[in-house]
Amino acid sequence: MREIFSLLEEKEKKALRILGVLLVLALLFLLGVSFPQQRSYFRATSLLESKQGEYDHFHRETLKKDSEIRLWQDATRDIEDLKKSYFYSGKDAIKQMRVDIERILSQGRIPATQKSYHYTEFANESIEKMTVSFNVRGSYQSLKMFIQSVEEFPKFLLVEKIDFLDIDSRSGMLELKIILAGYYES
Repeated sequence: MREIFSLLEEKEKKALRILGVLLVLALLFLLGVSFPQQRSYFRATSLLESKQGEYDHFHRETLKKDSEIRLWQDATRDIEDLKKSYFYSGKDAIKQMRVDIERILSQGRIPATQKSYHYTEFANESIEKMTVSFNVRGSYQSLKMFIQSVEEFPKFLLVEKIDFLDIDSRSGMLELKIILAGYYES
């Protein structure tokens, strides 16, 4: 390599030295500029990864919330179906409920005495409650069938309370005080 430099003139050697120094300076400049750019690139990459993680988290949360919203919408539809199918409604709701209770009693061939009706309004609700209390007398089997017919009735009637008033040990007859509750939309 020295032999090649020895063939060059002094002016050419000086030009090569200047070009070499300029080359070293250019490399140092590029390295000086590229390190901050490289750090900036790595920072941007790590920021992108963290933002991607946040996005994935929020996306999963959004999917959960959407699923929850769909469940609430289904529940709302179920409640509306329940109101339409099982609750009494309209102007004649109370009359219709009374007729249904009388029909259940007559189908069970159970005489009911001392009937009394009570009405309850719920604050801030469109649903109201009617209770009817009455005394019945019959065999265990007939009273069991009566309670079963109330439970199977397609409208929302509930046996709210049963009190045993008398049990005749000779005849097996029972006397009960039953409170039925029905709900209707006002």
